Amino acid sequence: MYRSLSTAALLAGLLSPTQPPLEGGEPVTAPVLDLGGKVLDIGERISNLDESVTDETRGTQRKIIFAADVLFAFDKATLTGKARSRLELAAESLKAEAAGKPVAIDGYTDAKGSGSYNLELSRRRAQAVRAALAELVPGARFTVAGHGEADPVAPNALPDGGDNPEGRAKNRRVEISFTR
Repeated sequence: MYRSLSTAALLAGLLSPTQPPLEGGEPVTAPVLDLGGKVLDIGERISNLDESVTDETRGTQRKIIFAADVLFAFDKATLTGKARSRLELAAESLKAEAAGKPVAIDGYTDAKGSGSYNLELSRRRAQAVRAALAELVPGARFTVAGHGEADPVAPNALPDGGDNPEGRAKNRRVEISFTR
């Protein structure tokens, strides 16, 4: 009969693969580990408490996501007064990590309204963010796209078909993506 020890204990250096028998003569075995595998993806996601600004990193890819409601008034594409201070934080990251590299700015809306209207609103919002960042990060290379209600990150409607304001708010966003 063998007593198996946890992988965590082995990795923590508490045990070696060969341990003498415990009292009573039972040998102790530790699992054999293959530590030669590749790490395929390590990610990090940080957001403020209300999740209005999120910073995601996966490998060399970084994405800063702003809830549209912190940048724009409802149904508008003109940046609010507070939007500039928020975009200044993104600009600092762009200066430090994306100098000379392309930066994608993608706008999204919720599913309220017509698809064509939402597509145009999301495009205008992405262009407004681009204009502000272009002032803050001279020489940066931006691409801009509006996606309307495509690629929702939360349901726009509840399972019973009712409105889901919290889900719609998460779908209204602007994403700034670049390779570090």
